[in-house]
Amino acid sequence: MNSIILHLCLRFVPTKDEEIKAMVDLKQLNYFMVCTDVGSFSEAAKILYTTQSNVSKAIKALEKSVGATLFVRQARGITLTAQGKHVYKYACKIMDEVGALKDFSRTGEVEWLNISCNPSSWFANRFVEFYNLHYEENIHCQIYNASVANIMKRVRDYKDDLGYVYVMDSQKAAFQYALTRNNLEFVPLIHVDAILYLGQKHPLYHKDSIDQTELRKLRFIQSYQDEFTENNFWTVKDGKGQILTQMDVAVVTNSDYIMERMLTNSRLANISGSYLSNDDNQVVTGEIPLVQEDSQVIFGYLKREGEVLGEAAQAFASYIESTLTEQSGYIKK
Repeated sequence: MNSIILHLCLRFVPTKDEEIKAMVDLKQLNYFMVCTDVGSFSEAAKILYTTQSNVSKAIKALEKSVGATLFVRQARGITLTAQGKHVYKYACKIMDEVGALKDFSRTGEVEWLNISCNPSSWFANRFVEFYNLHYEENIHCQIYNASVANIMKRVRDYKDDLGYVYVMDSQKAAFQYALTRNNLEFVPLIHVDAILYLGQKHPLYHKDSIDQTELRKLRFIQSYQDEFTENNFWTVKDGKGQILTQMDVAVVTNSDYIMERMLTNSRLANISGSYLSNDDNQVVTGEIPLVQEDSQVIFGYLKREGEVLGEAAQAFASYIESTLTEQSGYIKK
């Protein structure tokens, strides 16, 4: 693998073409990254099981290839130059992709289904059902929780086949712009309503409605901030569109497990789409519908534009869609 030569396009100082195309050896990149991480040629040599002289030669060869000095040599060690920091960023990406290629070669002909999604217990239950249905087919799966922006990057960069996301209706224009820039397409499946979930320890837990005074006293647990979902935009309004309260977010998490535990064992509240509801295996209960302006959430999946899904990915996409169609409380639009 070290014999593979990659074309690395880097931007350093202005040139006539504004780009320098260099031939870079993976061994040189590996030596460069280790030197950067430990801040010393001699320490890097120990880790790489080679001599300091070999490390120095590899770094000089890399500097010659990219046409820039990568390290400032000092008595106490080495530090990256401005150009070196730029090269390091790209080197990390390249070595990550090489690692992915090695993993791919080891899997042989095993079929993999790679999925990313926003945290959702409803989706987790559907994934378990799908896997059990296809257990005998020996499908290997990777499932990853992330923000909408990170899911876009993962699908764009071929790390995932499908990316399931929740997007605010009011953010459709910005979302579509981001899709176009990343050569992705979005397949909408359902629109879901805004729901207030009260923690089971909250004294108002069993109520089916809540007034303005009670709303103002609530403290919330919300998912991490995501530019395309509700967390940056929630204000609670009444039926006439008047703002009743701003949210007092006491806990922010990217863990659906933490969300469930807090809502079943604390007095915190949560505002989400109704994807936590309408599920036979539902953990979180005590939901109160909210009247919100532009508050519906669109649920669907991302895929690379114009690309035909593989057999496993298509089977999973079809299963999710058929489940939504059959499940009461969901209306496809």
